[in-house]
Amino acid sequence: MNFDVLQRLQSLQTQRPYLFLYALVDGAQYQTEFNQPLAPRPGHIALFDGTPDAPLAHAGPWLIDPQQLDESERAELIHFEQATPGIIWLIALADLHGLADLLRLRMDARLPDGRKALLRFWDPRVLTGLVNILQPAQRETLFGEIEEWHFMHQGQRVWIGRHA
Repeated sequence: MNFDVLQRLQSLQTQRPYLFLYALVDGAQYQTEFNQPLAPRPGHIALFDGTPDAPLAHAGPWLIDPQQLDESERAELIHFEQATPGIIWLIALADLHGLADLLRLRMDARLPDGRKALLRFWDPRVLTGLVNILQPAQRETLFGEIEEWHFMHQGQRVWIGRHA
């Protein structure tokens, strides 16, 4: 797998060797692109599993460990990123299951009137807007535990660092 995010990870690992790369994939976009849903298997975690939205897990966000994929599957994810806004690359210290738990905690947002709303941070189109509207403390809550978030926006690589 030779692409710019991997090169960035390798650069960061010279100072912090325990960083890992993960793919945060929009299950609905994936199914549309490849005509098949993502399915549970080692290295794949549906973030809706264990939540009230579990029946929609196939279409929700999936956290994938690229190290548990073969080369053709990793190439498929790189192609997917170029074809559709459905993947965000995460560089983090956490292991796969720890990161999945952390991301699950970030899925619900409290609205000013007290209602809860699903925060679609796994969609690059939404994430781009979130960066601009969140207050600094909110940005730290969402982004602070993950070293970097990388995604494509209007054909350009965008990344959000720990203190976005």
